[in-house]
Amino acid sequence: MSLALLLIGGCATSDFVTHYGIFEAENSSGEQRLFRIYWQTVRYEGWGGDEFRAFPLVLETQCSDRELRFYDSSFGPGRRCSDTEASGINFCGRQPQDTTRRGLRLSDRTLCGVVTDRKGSRDLLSLEGQVLITLDCRPAVPEKRIGGEKVNTDYLMSSSIPYIVSTKKVKGRDIDKILPEVSQHSSICDPDY
Repeated sequence: MSLALLLIGGCATSDFVTHYGIFEAENSSGEQRLFRIYWQTVRYEGWGGDEFRAFPLVLETQCSDRELRFYDSSFGPGRRCSDTEASGINFCGRQPQDTTRRGLRLSDRTLCGVVTDRKGSRDLLSLEGQVLITLDCRPAVPEKRIGGEKVNTDYLMSSSIPYIVSTKKVKGRDIDKILPEVSQHSSICDPDY
């Protein structure tokens, strides 16, 4: 029995593709920063044919510990925003971490961001080329103290006009080896340096 399981497991393969882009813009505090987006798609090849899956799109901000994660409908209702039934690739704001663009309180899991591309893709498997990011929220507090240390939690400045990001795709799974590094050096991140 274990030999059969070993043979079945040995026949399945997976091919990962990492998609990424880097761009420069302002964070919600008005500081010029680099931003990095990435997501991965994978093709599983097995006895039943090919299956495809995508992992969430992550938006990182230089000098910040906060990562925004965008999900599509393949992740189920637990990852969907509470105020929309529409499909798409969305980031849901969390209370008390996020506020509206004007700094007003929002409900938990409010739709705060949308990602698509020039073709209008509404799922991560279809997303490619130039990616359009629209944000309608901002962090409630862009910097907080944890254990006596300042921790930046800022992210991309909200805008009704989409940020346009050119992306590349590379075969491979190891994000740390594939993605270009975004410097976190104190000369960039600490204005008092």
